[in-house]
Amino acid sequence: MIQLNKNIDVVNLHREYSKNKRIMVDSVLEFDGFSKITEKLKHNIPYLNAYSLNGQYIQSSDDELKNMSPNKMRALQQTIYENASKGVGFFYGRYEITQNEKDELLKELFNYLNGQEVLKLISDVTGVKGLKSASVQLTRYVPGNFLTRHNDVLPTKQRAIAFVFGFTPQWHPDWGGLLHFYEMDGKLTETFMPKSNVLSLFDVQLPHSVSYVTPFARAARYSITGWFNLK
Repeated sequence: MIQLNKNIDVVNLHREYSKNKRIMVDSVLEFDGFSKITEKLKHNIPYLNAYSLNGQYIQSSDDELKNMSPNKMRALQQTIYENASKGVGFFYGRYEITQNEKDELLKELFNYLNGQEVLKLISDVTGVKGLKSASVQLTRYVPGNFLTRHNDVLPTKQRAIAFVFGFTPQWHPDWGGLLHFYEMDGKLTETFMPKSNVLSLFDVQLPHSVSYVTPFARAARYSITGWFNLK
C-alpha cells in the first residue's frame, strides 16, 4: 500500500519552497510502498526511448534500437547529439501511466498521485491553489541519456508544478544525470542529485535540464516524473 510519510513538515517546506520555487522533500513514502515501486521501476517496465529527430517526437523500444544496424545507430546518435549541441533535444526512457493502466501497482500509484491527499500536500508546500490532477510517467536514464535545458510550460495542459520523484540509491555525482536549474540567461543556480525516496518540486517556468549520463555510470537513474495541473 502506498502511503505518505506522516512526519512531513509542511510549514517549513512551504517556507523553503517560497525562496526559489523549488525544493527537495526527503523520505516522502512509507518504506513498504517505496520498496515496491523501486522494484517495479527496475523490472518489467516496457520503457520507450524518447528522442527528437528532424523535428519529430519519436519513441523506440529497446529492441528496436538494438536491432538497428551499427551504421544506422551511429547516424541516429550523431543526429541526436548534434541537436543537443545546439541546445535542443533529449534522449531517455519513459513509460506513461494513465487512468487506463492495467498494472495494479502502477494504477494505484497513478490514483494516489491524483488523490486529494497528495494534491493537498503539493498545494500546501508550493502555495499553488486549485490543483486538479497529476500527469505521470516513469523515466529511466542510462549512459548516453540526457535532457537539454528547457522549461515545462504548456498552456494547453495548464501545468503548474513539475515533480521528479527519485528512486535511485547510491548515485555518484560524477555519473551525470543531475537535475540542474538555471537563470533565464543560462547561469547555473542549483543542482539536485538523484536520490531515493526524495520528491523534487519546482515551478514549471524554471529552466532546468538533466545532465548527460556518462558511459561509466554503474546504474540507471530511475524516477517518477510529471506535473501537477490546474485542470
